[in-house]
Order: sequence, then C-alpha cells, then structure tokens
Amino acid sequence: MKKYFIHTFGCKVNQYESQLISENFKKNNFERSLKPEDADVIILNSCTVTSEADKECQYLIRKLSKLSNNPKLILTGCLVKNKNVDLNKMFPDIEVITDKTILFNEPQKQTVSGHDKHSRAFLKIQDGCNSFCSYCIVPYVRNVLWSKPENEVISEITNLIKNGYSEIVLTGIHLGKYEEGLSTLVEKIIHIDLDFRTRISSIDINEIDGKLIELMKANPNKICRHLHIPLQSGSEEILKQMNRKYSKNYFEEKTAEIIKKLPDLALTTDIITGFPGETEEHHKETCEFVKKLPFSDFHIFRYSDREGTKAFQFKNKVPSDEIKKRSKDLFEIDLIKRKVFLTKNLGTKRKAVKIGTNKLLTDNYIVVETNTSKISDIFEIKITENSKI
Repeated sequence: MKKYFIHTFGCKVNQYESQLISENFKKNNFERSLKPEDADVIILNSCTVTSEADKECQYLIRKLSKLSNNPKLILTGCLVKNKNVDLNKMFPDIEVITDKTILFNEPQKQTVSGHDKHSRAFLKIQDGCNSFCSYCIVPYVRNVLWSKPENEVISEITNLIKNGYSEIVLTGIHLGKYEEGLSTLVEKIIHIDLDFRTRISSIDINEIDGKLIELMKANPNKICRHLHIPLQSGSEEILKQMNRKYSKNYFEEKTAEIIKKLPDLALTTDIITGFPGETEEHHKETCEFVKKLPFSDFHIFRYSDREGTKAFQFKNKVPSDEIKKRSKDLFEIDLIKRKVFLTKNLGTKRKAVKIGTNKLLTDNYIVVETNTSKISDIFEIKITENSKI
C-alpha cells in the first residue's frame, strides 16, 4: 500500500482542509505515514500570512526534495495563490496545485469524520475575507466568501461527537462573516442533544452581537468561556492606517460589557508591533491600552511586509531591531496578564478536555497537567499553581 505524508502550515482552517485531503487519500487506498522519508507522496498545505511562513515552507520543500526515497511533492494552500511568489521558477520539480479542493474527496461538500492526531475537532464553517486590512495578504489569496449551510454544520458536528470528539472548534477565515449569522448558528448547535462543548475561534469585536454573549452566559456547559478578539494596535492613528473597522473606545467599552456579563471569560487577542509609521509614542499607547484591558493572553506578531498589500507601499518602515525591542515590551506585559488570570482562577473547578498526551484544556483556556488515559471525555478539574495559560 502506498503511503502519504501531509504537513500543515498556519491556521485552523488549513488544519481542517488538511484533514479533508488526508481522508481523501485514505479513501484512495493510501496509508498515512508519520515520517516523510517513508512516504510515496508528500503534501504541503502552505500559509502565506507572513514572510516567515513563506520561508518555513520553502525551507521544508528544499529539505524534502533531498530525501533518498524521492517522494512526489505536492504544494498547495495560500502560498501558491500569492501572485508575488514565483514557485514554478523556484521549485520546477514539484507539483503546484492552486485549487486545493481538487484534493478533497467531494469538493462541494466539505466534511470530515475526525482529526488525525487531535483530541479536539476543528470545523470550518466559513471561508474568505473582503475586509482588506492594509497589512493583510489573506483577502488576495482567499477572496471568495463561502459559508457552510446550517444543516451540514449540525450534521458534521453530530458525526464528530459520535466519533469521540468532545470539543468542536468553529473556525473560519473571517468567522463573523458567516452568512446566516454566527449567533443564530450557535443557538442551533447548542441544542444538539449530545455531551460536547463548542469553542468559537477568532472573531472581530464589531461582529459579536448581544445574542451571542447571552447564549454564552446561559449555556456555560455548551459554549466555552473563551473569545479571541484581535486588537492589533492600541493606537487610534495606527488602527486607521491598518483599516481596522473599530475605534479604541469601542473596543474598550465592548470588552468591558462582555466581561461584566462573563467575568470568568478568557479574553485573548492579537497584536501587531512595528507597523509602518508606528512611532515610539504609538507603541507606548498600545502598551498602556493593553495593560488596562482584561486580556488573559495575547499573541504578538512582528509586522511582516507583504507585497501586494497597501501597507507594503507605506513609508517610515520600522527597523527590525526596534520591532524586536517593542515585541519584548509586549511579551513582558503578556506574562503579567497570564499570571493575573491564572491567580484569579486558582482553586476553582472548570470543565476540560484532553489535549496532547498529558494535558487538559479548560473551557476558559487554561492548560492543566493530567495523568488520565481517557481521551474523549469532558473532565471537571481544579486549577492549580502548575497550570498555565
């Protein structure tokens, strides 16, 4: 039996789509290999959000092309849709597939039965973005808006739960653009009469309606107490340059309203440091702003120039050593935020699911060590000092 190996770069949507590809290979009598050197075919599902993502993928291609078993290399994903990267010239001997859906079993019906090597199931319910934030390449490589019909979402979740997945993570390129309304969909999901919980992945602040918050408040066992809401900058001027669709005041007031209703919520975020034109004063604004907001954790990204975006043309680029220094400032604030949130939760009991071999993830995004061998159950655990965000 022939073997395939698949490597995924980037977001949860990519991980979901890799699972679609994986299941299709299995249906075509391939066996999944855990090592690229044992595979007949290697699929690379790429990301192009940052220049580092491009470099990582290109490095792996060069490494895999030297394997003695001489596997067939297939490259797909967002990098191949980036018109500013000439992959055919760089790697003439690999197969480049622009339309990833031809690697799915049924291109028009995107459903998975499980997730290899995962205890939680990622479920793609939306694709595409047309927001055109000035720094972001995504609307140029995933520009077609698509939403999975409600009945298919419910059917797929039901199947995943029955296959042993206790947590379903709703994912999308721009989740708030779900056509039939995210809160309306969530309301239908929580009425599935099975033992599971759902987690909402990244969503913009201006796309969180009151209905969603009320559903979260009323259904703590069905909807995780966690929202990931990208901020990107704490400077009003930089937010406008980024083409973000909210103000600082709106973000602060809305998050305060959410935390008031859901005081045990884990509020996580994304921050970009070193955006073109960002001065030291802008950076200080961001630091002071995130200090006073109730974040439990933030992901810090150093600005990455992406040819084809509006920001690529902006002047006053911040030197890399200065970006590195600013990211260090933010990491120090992040460390404090994590400790504060963990201390707030010490001694409390939370519902958690298994992640990895010896860890549990609580509904409010705290990782706790475990020695249980069970995989699919929802556990009640106590937060200890050994836990982490």
